[in-house]
Amino acid sequence: MTKLNPNTMRVWGLILTLGFSALAESIKGQGTIVYVTPQPVPYYSAFYPGTLDFNLDIDGDGTTDFILRSNDPGWSINNTVLIPQGGNSIVSMGSYLANMNNGDVIGSSLDPVYQWSQGNPPLSLVALLLDPQPVEEGNFAYQESGYIGFDVVKNGMNYYGWISVSSPGQGGLPGDAATYGELVNWAFQTSPNTPILVGQVPEPSTVALIIVGASVVLLSGKRKGQEKCPRDARPTA
Repeated sequence: MTKLNPNTMRVWGLILTLGFSALAESIKGQGTIVYVTPQPVPYYSAFYPGTLDFNLDIDGDGTTDFILRSNDPGWSINNTVLIPQGGNSIVSMGSYLANMNNGDVIGSSLDPVYQWSQGNPPLSLVALLLDPQPVEEGNFAYQESGYIGFDVVKNGMNYYGWISVSSPGQGGLPGDAATYGELVNWAFQTSPNTPILVGQVPEPSTVALIIVGASVVLLSGKRKGQEKCPRDARPTA
């Protein structure tokens, strides 16, 4: 009969204790961040021939939270807008949709350069003139990537989040999010009225961290035991 090492028993006892504690906390419904990679990927193009809409259901509840629209007919030039639905809001900067920085706080209080908007401030405006280079306006102009901040309102509660915008380059040229972009992923708080940082993603679960840490401890202990054991006394395959 194999005799268990006392240290091994203590470690596994700690795993069970902390594991049950973490499980109990999760059962209480602690707020977490949800990270989403949409498929297919919504995209926009200022040069799309006509109007192109993508309905964004941020939390997957079957309700459209925002409409990503290429060439809204309300503008006389090429454009891209993100239109909040219901009581939802987006973060703007000046007259345009804000291109937020990684680490910015999205919550009831914003950095003074930002404002909450329930309208549809354009992501970009693009004018095709006689010059072959289009004239671009907006906070995403000539940028390869950026972030959009949003607030989804459910039952009077605010759920803050961010959307990552990427404009892949083509033909060796850098991307330009004013003319074309993809909403590659987003994340949002499931805890109401809780701020989120731009770019913030879910943290590893407590249980996973406990198991990884315990495995390291057990492996370390096993190796030390083998080092103390005479070579000719070690089991062979």
